[in-house]
Formats: sequence, C-alpha cells, structure tokens
Amino acid sequence: MHFIIGADTADSHVTGLGRQMHGLGGALAARGHRVDYLWADPAPAGAARKLSRLTFPIRAASRIRKYANGDADPAIAILHEPTAWATALMLRRRVRTIAMVHNCELKVWGTRLATRADTGEAISLKSRVVWPLTELTQSYASMKAADLVCCLSSEDRDYIRARVGLPADRIERIDNGVEPEFLGLPFPAERPERDVLFLGHWLPHKGTRVLVAALDKLAARGIGCRLTLAGTTVAADEVTAALPAAWRASVEVIPRMPPEELVALYRRHWLFVLPSIFEGIPLSMLEAMACGLCPIVSAVGGVGDIIESGRNGVLVPRLDADALAAALARALSSPEEARAIARSAHETLQGYGWSRAAEQMERACRARWGTGPT
Repeated sequence: MHFIIGADTADSHVTGLGRQMHGLGGALAARGHRVDYLWADPAPAGAARKLSRLTFPIRAASRIRKYANGDADPAIAILHEPTAWATALMLRRRVRTIAMVHNCELKVWGTRLATRADTGEAISLKSRVVWPLTELTQSYASMKAADLVCCLSSEDRDYIRARVGLPADRIERIDNGVEPEFLGLPFPAERPERDVLFLGHWLPHKGTRVLVAALDKLAARGIGCRLTLAGTTVAADEVTAALPAAWRASVEVIPRMPPEELVALYRRHWLFVLPSIFEGIPLSMLEAMACGLCPIVSAVGGVGDIIESGRNGVLVPRLDADALAAALARALSSPEEARAIARSAHETLQGYGWSRAAEQMERACRARWGTGPT
C-alpha cells in the first residue's frame, strides 16, 4: 500500500506530533509499504500563520495528488485531523482519506473552556472567535468527509460517535507507540538517584496548577522528595518561582530535553507524574512505563485504555489536587508497592512499539479496501 502521512507541522523528531508521524510511518515502511510525508512549510508568523491554517489543507491536497499519480490503487492519506477535509472532498476517487485524531480538537476546546477557571488558562475573546472558525470548523469537516477516522482513545471514539454523528464502522482506535530504544530495557535493579519526574510543557493543560497545589499539600504534611520538572520550555527560574517555597531548593528544572537523552532521564527516577487536563495517549507516559517508572496520572483521554489503576499505574481524577497529593504520598511512603506497579507497567509496554500501531492501521485499511499493492 502507498501511505501519505501529513500534518500542518514542521518536520521534527522532537515534537509529539512529529514523533508520532515518523514512528507510524517508519513502522509502515518496515512492513513493506511505500510511505511519503507531507509537512508544513516553514511556519509564518502572525496573521500569515492564521491564513496558512486555512490554506494548508488545500495545498496539501494538491501535493497529495502528485504523490498519488501513477498508483494502480488509491493511495491512503493519513492526515492530521484539521487537514483531511480538502483531500477527502477533492480527491475522493483517487485517494482514501483517513482523518488522524490524536486528541479530538472539538473535545479539547470544550474542556479548555469548561476548566479555565480551575487551570488558570487565559483564553482571549479573539481566540474564542478565531479558533472555532479555523481549527474547529476544519476538524469537524475532516471527520465528516474522511473515509475513516482513526483515534488514539476510546474516549475520543465515543465522543466522535456521539457529537460528530459518525457510525461505528467509520471510526477505528489505534495505539500510540514508543521508539525502539525504549523497548527491551531491563527493569531497574535498584532505586534511582531521584524520585519523581514530570515531563511536559509548563502549561495549564498539563495540570501545572494541580501539581503545584499537590506539592503544597505534601509540604504541609512534611513530605518531600527529589523532584524533576523536565521539558518545560519555560525558564528554570520562572518554573521554580511558581512552586511552594519548600520545594524550590531541591527541585531540578530542565527546560529542554534532547530526544537522545530521554531514556537516561527516565531511568534517573522511579515515579512519573502527569496531572493533565486532557490527553490523547501521552508519549511521555508510555516512555516512562517502558523505562520502569510507576505512573501517577490523571484519568483522561486514552490513559484508561492503557492503565488499570492499582495494577500498572495509578489514576487520579482530573483537577483533584487532594487525590494527586494522596497518590504521591502513598507511593513515596510505600516504595515496594510502587515498585510492583512499576514492574507491571514495564511489562505492559513491551508490546507497544510502533509496529503495533502500524499493524492496527494496516489491518483497518485491508478490512475496508482490500489488500492493495505492497
């Protein structure tokens, strides 16, 4: 089969979306399929960027037409959710279009609006007008027009059926994967040098306000640990200033993490915390589990498709600082229990390479459109 994988994003092995595209595409190519990639041009700024969001799907369809020329059977375009509509409408006879939903934009927008008082996220009036007219309209149109919608979580699958109105046979859930260097690692024999790792942008939707509140509650109980906040993309002094005073001397803040240093970062810790407000299936959680950490994460998105709380992870309700503090306190005071959970998490992730996602995608395509060329 000929797959064309595309999104309105720069070619990157660092961003979550870029890593997902390369991971899935590389695994499909390893299974003998032809794979082409479609990336955005260098990102313009300001008004030009907003215009690019509207025009990229049409420009993408034009480029996909060229990629698909000469194919005996229709090519299969796997396109990020807001991008797919133009290809689905303009190339219906020549290309099978899959809208790839990593974290349903319509659901995310509703969650951001509903939780902004709790998260502290400021959403301007301008954004409340422009975002629905650009990103959300295109996302909805893409899911309606695409031949198939693939999503990462059962939560998104159910949302799309209920709110977009798609029948079950036009929606397929597939898994995220991790890079080969995360698979086959031995379970840590000894307790690492540091305790708790948070890995993610220091942004409201990653649950930073909830994390800070939970740390404050731990400090009030006299509980501390060696905490690392990595990949924040925010300067260390700014992140440190947001923390309770009791944590500022011991915290380690790493604003940027090169991908080649991630395994070593994870292996320096034994607990992983991610109190996100919304997620698809977070790569950082999967990677932490594969490296032998006990994940303590909010029960959102596709997290519950992977984690059974108490067995291979610990789930806490979204926006619940008390529950997060209690889960961290229990893990820190009962390291053997946390280690048992971490071992189960490690075992779970051994089957989550990108080949798993590629096999699921291939199976979904063959079931609908036959074998096609390989």
